[in-house]
Amino acid sequence: MPYDPTKTPAWEAVFFAALTVAPFMFGSVYPWAYGLLEMAVLSALLLLLWRGAWAKGARQGLWGWGLACLAGLVFLAGLQLLPLPPALVKLLAPGSYAMWQPESLPTAQAAPALLPLSLYPFATANQGLLLLTYLVATVLAALATRRRQGARPGGTPFSFGLLLGVGFLLAAVAIIQLGLDAKAIYGFFKPRHSSQFLGSYVNYNHFAGYMAMVVPLGLSLLARDLFRGGRRANHGRMLVVGIALVVMMAAVFLSRSRGGIITLLLVMALQVLLLLAIGRAWRINRYTVGLVLCLVLLLGISSQVTDWSRTLPRFQALFLQNPTDNLRWKLYSDVARMGNQLPLTGSGLGTFSVAYPAYKTLQRQGLFNHAHNDYLEYLAEMGWPGLLLFLGFAAWVLTRGGRIILLALSRRARGDPALIERALLLTGSLGGVAALLIHGLTDFNLRIPANALTWFALCGITVGLARWDAPRSGD
Repeated sequence: MPYDPTKTPAWEAVFFAALTVAPFMFGSVYPWAYGLLEMAVLSALLLLLWRGAWAKGARQGLWGWGLACLAGLVFLAGLQLLPLPPALVKLLAPGSYAMWQPESLPTAQAAPALLPLSLYPFATANQGLLLLTYLVATVLAALATRRRQGARPGGTPFSFGLLLGVGFLLAAVAIIQLGLDAKAIYGFFKPRHSSQFLGSYVNYNHFAGYMAMVVPLGLSLLARDLFRGGRRANHGRMLVVGIALVVMMAAVFLSRSRGGIITLLLVMALQVLLLLAIGRAWRINRYTVGLVLCLVLLLGISSQVTDWSRTLPRFQALFLQNPTDNLRWKLYSDVARMGNQLPLTGSGLGTFSVAYPAYKTLQRQGLFNHAHNDYLEYLAEMGWPGLLLFLGFAAWVLTRGGRIILLALSRRARGDPALIERALLLTGSLGGVAALLIHGLTDFNLRIPANALTWFALCGITVGLARWDAPRSGD
């Protein structure tokens, strides 16, 4: 079916609707919320298949070893659900086998005749379905980006404006709530298990994680319009994007999330260095100066409208504390030991809260639902195979986007304005991908469905933008 750029196919509408509402449903952390996301994304796939809208040009080069890694991760979660002979479970995962024994189970229960590798099969099936949803979202985002780029080469992907609009609204809600000293999300919902909500998110760290993924998109659009110069620059869009960036950065600074603030500033610094390098390679140095001035202005305004009395004390406490006394440092030590004792299979996707108590050495009471480190949590729940598959997927996405940027930086690429604009856009989607990977060192954004869905969509957008048909560029 030929693609009509004036119409939005049904599958794209459903997918983009899911991407839009996900963060507003309290980060989609509740079963009803992420259940709706799963139904929407999988329905979009069915609509795509039903309408036969698989454009051959959009599919070319989409499949690769990175998607195979992500599919392997879903397959591995399925394997953890299979009932296996106890002797095989004891061989593959002696730690899990010990927990299935009668002395480790309630007195009224006996060890099953066949054992799964997962210590909590329901949670593994639940998270496995989410992982499948993210795989589908990656493919849909890549296809949507390629279809639109094929119809309007050099145009702005619809997802950029969509995610920027969502980020601006979320930031505005957060700032208004802080100004009114609101005691509930949207004025009526107060999470029972958390008093640290911000905006529509149950936890301020995950709010900051979403913002750190979206801000780079705005910077890339701002740089592209600035580097175009003259009549081609959309000054109205530059103003709108600039306002959105100020509001989103101010919201991050107000969030008190140390990991979110550090991640945002680090990613912005790296992105600006890339943008300046691209500008220098294309001999548009006067516009690179303008970009630096714009960034300084944006940071200055956003920092001036921020009440730092909420944020600075948390950084001061971080620097005054001995790193080895930090609660997360001790938690990481426990989780690393847990991963080393279950290196091949892990405890089962989504089972951290069930498996961790057996390895806990912390004196602090309470339930730890997550490892506060995405990588260690993958290691603990899916073993080294799961962690390596995830890292393989992330490396594939970064490599594909990075190749286009390197091509734009090379001397042989000069004289091709379409390529430079594509590279500028890629700094935005790659910046969003890198933001979650960096923040994942100290938090668990990949276990927050709204953030995970957005991140995998950004991965798909990067893959979609990374296709280039210029000679010798490859795919």
